[in-house]
Amino acid sequence: MTIRIRRYRDDDRKAVLAAFRTNVPAHFPATEEAWLRSALDDPDGPLFVVVDAGAIVGFGGYELSEFYNLGTLVFGLVRADRHGTGIGRALLAYRLLHMTTRKLRPRYVTVDTHPHTAGFFRRCGFVEIARWPGGYRSGRDRVDLRFDLTDDTVAARGWRDAFARDAAP
Repeated sequence: MTIRIRRYRDDDRKAVLAAFRTNVPAHFPATEEAWLRSALDDPDGPLFVVVDAGAIVGFGGYELSEFYNLGTLVFGLVRADRHGTGIGRALLAYRLLHMTTRKLRPRYVTVDTHPHTAGFFRRCGFVEIARWPGGYRSGRDRVDLRFDLTDDTVAARGWRDAFARDAAP
């Protein structure tokens, strides 16, 4: 498997929505598709796709706060038939490394997710900071996690050498 991560383009929309739907209802409620469509139409930060053999197999992005020393991961999904292959970890690493190159480089990165995917983020160095029973409008529980985006924590994860990055952020 040789994946490539690149910026999202408008012509990726159909494939991103299809990848999202493979994760319904196990990982996302169907109602979150409206939010995904909105994020694709009017993103608050950079969005990326993971491409393998010409097919989009993953998607995610992030937002940076102008007021807080904070980045927030948005979405971060891998086509269901590709779970457990390292694609999610590569996409996460790519987004975190991309944030380190930004003028508004955040010190902390947060993500909110469901309890069944929180373990993935903990294995990647995130720390749970809050748990909200019924925290999503869908009624699902919410877990908030934080990553300390210092040079030391990035180096400790070994992500810089994990894969080739695109030329410029």
